Amino acid sequence: MKDFFLRNNDYHLWATNLLYRSIEGLSQENYKKDIGLYFKSIHGTLNHLLIVEKVWYTRLVGQVFVPNSLAEEVEENQIQLKEKLLNSIKVWDHWISNFDESSWQNMFRYRTMRGFEAELLFCDVVQHNMNHRTHHRGQISAAITQLGGTAPEIDYVYYLQTLGK
Repeated sequence: MKDFFLRNNDYHLWATNLLYRSIEGLSQENYKKDIGLYFKSIHGTLNHLLIVEKVWYTRLVGQVFVPNSLAEEVEENQIQLKEKLLNSIKVWDHWISNFDESSWQNMFRYRTMRGFEAELLFCDVVQHNMNHRTHHRGQISAAITQLGGTAPEIDYVYYLQTLGK
C-alpha cells in the first residue's frame, strides 16, 4: 500500500504542476473570478485544497487544525498559495514514506469539523485525500477551459506513461 500511495502522491504533484502551468496563463482577474465553482473561483478551490490537506495531515500526526470553514482564505497571494500547496504534497510524501506498512488497515480515530468522533481505516483516510485532490483538479480544469484557457491532460494514465509504464 505504501508504494501505491507514494505513486498516487507523486501523481498529484505531477498533475498539480501541470495544472499550475495552465493557471499561470490566466489573468489575475480570471484566477479569482467567481465562476460558480463550489468554492467560487480557481483561487478559492486551490485554497480549499490547501485547507483540507492541512486538516487531514494534522489529524494524522496528532495535531489539531480547525479552520472557521472549508472556504476560509488561508493564503491570498497566488504564488504563495502555489508554494504552500506544492509543499503540502511533499509533506504527505514524507508521512506516507514513514508510515508503518502494517498499520494501513488499522482504525484511525478523529474528531470531525462538526465535533463528532469518527473513525476510518488509515488507508481510507489517505485514499479520501487522494480522491479529493482529483475531484477539485477536475473542477479547476473545467474552469480554465470556461475562462478560455487550455486545461492540461492530467489523467492518471498520462502520468504513468511519463514513467514508461
